[in-house]
Amino acid sequence: MSHWEKKANGWVFISHASEDYEDVRVVRNYLEDRGFSALMFYLKSLEHESRKEQIKKLIRWEISARNIFVLCNSIHAQNSEWVQWESDYVKALPNKIYKTIDIVAFTDGKESELKKLDYLTKKATIYLSYTHKDKDKVDKISAHLNSLGYKVYDGSTALEGGDDIEEVMEQALSEAARNGVVLMFLSENAKRSKWFWDEKSRALHSGASIIPVVIDDVGIRDFPALRDKQFIDASKGLSDSILQLIEKEINYIDV
Repeated sequence: MSHWEKKANGWVFISHASEDYEDVRVVRNYLEDRGFSALMFYLKSLEHESRKEQIKKLIRWEISARNIFVLCNSIHAQNSEWVQWESDYVKALPNKIYKTIDIVAFTDGKESELKKLDYLTKKATIYLSYTHKDKDKVDKISAHLNSLGYKVYDGSTALEGGDDIEEVMEQALSEAARNGVVLMFLSENAKRSKWFWDEKSRALHSGASIIPVVIDDVGIRDFPALRDKQFIDASKGLSDSILQLIEKEINYIDV
């Protein structure tokens, strides 16, 4: 099996002051119990001023790679140069989910503050159905949806680490049927792919909501079972407006 974090619901960077370490562990554990990969750490190398720029570079990489940023706010955090720098840095990045937990409020009870994080678990599961030959086009949409906090599944995940592809596919489709949608990418490549037609049949059988996305000059009528569904025309390319339209359609169905 693959490392569990490869299947995480989301990748969280937890920004905090070292003085709040024990309370922040509660936040991390809460997120991990709900399937998130949550990173909190104390770098001893922060004590060395000469390594400051190297450390900043490392932290930039890690914040950029994760789609969720959780600030554990406190008096200590407000007085921390590093926490303030991390917060300012992530606010300048596009498509990041930013949540604040008030560590000071933990003294009156942790539950109400921790429940602020439940919003993250309510994001829909998006199942991407496509043929591997269209992966370059689909990757842009996948990255965009990941950055917004959706749990994104595509067929390549099931092929990692010896997973049972049939079992993983069925589980992902079931989850999308319960809480999400299937984005089905239609193309000339898909029309000729036996794997795609099999996956399409499974998706229809699962009862999941399906949003067809046409990504080349193929006609929607070439896919009889999808003819009556409203589709997104991305045949001219995946512009920002197309990405926004896809997100809008997902949210419409998810509501």
